[in-house]
Amino acid sequence: MEEIRLKQAVRAIEMPRAMEARMTQRLCRAARRRPSRWTRPAVAVLAAALALTLTMPVLAAHVEPVYDLMYLVSPAMAQSFQPVQRSDQDNGIRMEVVSARIQGDSAQIYLTLQDLEGDRVDATTDLYDSYTIRTPYDTTGHCERVGYDATTGTATFLVTLTHLEGQAMPGDKITFSLREFLSRKEERTGVNLPADLSAASTAPATQAVDLRGGSGEAFEESSFRALVPNLRDNACPVEGFTLTGLGWVEGRLHVQLLVDDLLDNDNHAQLYLTGAHGTVVEPEASYSFWAEEGSGDSYEEYVFSLSPEEAAGCRLTGDFFLSGSHTQGNWKVTFPLEG
Repeated sequence: MEEIRLKQAVRAIEMPRAMEARMTQRLCRAARRRPSRWTRPAVAVLAAALALTLTMPVLAAHVEPVYDLMYLVSPAMAQSFQPVQRSDQDNGIRMEVVSARIQGDSAQIYLTLQDLEGDRVDATTDLYDSYTIRTPYDTTGHCERVGYDATTGTATFLVTLTHLEGQAMPGDKITFSLREFLSRKEERTGVNLPADLSAASTAPATQAVDLRGGSGEAFEESSFRALVPNLRDNACPVEGFTLTGLGWVEGRLHVQLLVDDLLDNDNHAQLYLTGAHGTVVEPEASYSFWAEEGSGDSYEEYVFSLSPEEAAGCRLTGDFFLSGSHTQGNWKVTFPLEG
């Protein structure tokens, strides 16, 4: 009777309308959120992670709650996962590998992070590309947050590995290690940057730079020249970002933004132009390069294809993605992956 009641409760869970609207908006913006350095899995993976979050809302750092809920939702899925229960602790944070399974040329691993001393782990916790997966064979992989239990302060992540040669994934030992993570992340979208686009220089000084990344249909590394910073006043209202340059280069509008301490916070932004009637002009390319060697600051330069007359009728707008907490440590778990 209790199992029937719990299963009905799980199936009755629905996404609040406000959350659904926000998620739809975020998925629509996914194509322009990050330059290439922060490439994430495609929208399909985000949708899969969302589905897991809705069907597995109470994942915690102990195996029994995980398996109880798996059995309620899908006994076949639960039976395919093998318990691992291996953990490591550092800096007051416990990382635990909960369970794993092999399916053909892929493997899936559930792991959790829990703060035993405070609230550094939350519903926004991001492993910040700082994890390492070591296997005795070549694989590709990614890690996505799929749940958060506010009662225990535990975030759950799903690691997916795929054999690089498409062969069946052999059972063997795997080591998952983590150096740092971010939390207290915040999104500020549609922020107005009160810059006068009509005053942008038509003959700005430019410089050759060593690019660290870029994106966009018109991205062209060999011919790109960056603006020499030419703005004295910062028109960006978001702390940690500085609007440093505006100018027309070979008939295209260049907008330059400086991001402070990128290596420590992974803060990033996406700038675009908004017309008088709400129309959006996306950059045709964006370029990323370091400010000074060893500083950790990074420039992002956005290139727009439009005329000065068209630009005069637009306002500069940005979506900003911020991290409020950066936690470092040394967590490592080696465990068997069995088919």
